[in-house]
Amino acid sequence: MPHPSPGRITPMSSLNSGTVLSCPECGMGLYLLVKKVTRDGAFKDAVKPMANVPEYMRGGAGPKRCPFCKVGEWWYPPGTVHTLQYGWVA
Repeated sequence: MPHPSPGRITPMSSLNSGTVLSCPECGMGLYLLVKKVTRDGAFKDAVKPMANVPEYMRGGAGPKRCPFCKVGEWWYPPGTVHTLQYGWVA
């Protein structure tokens, strides 16, 4: 899955608690933000895995693949993520 084009990415200064990080391919919700994350912040200690999703682990520079469909990549460094509510955000 290629990185989303700039026209598909919404710039946001923060993501609020309750935002769901999701797979762009199958739409499955993967992680729930449990606190507000600012653009310069990290997801460490801010995400709760949803059902049957492994704990979030920071590390590695590559995109993270969906554990369900094994196709969708929901995160790209440096901080572009796919959300259920807003689509791709950076």
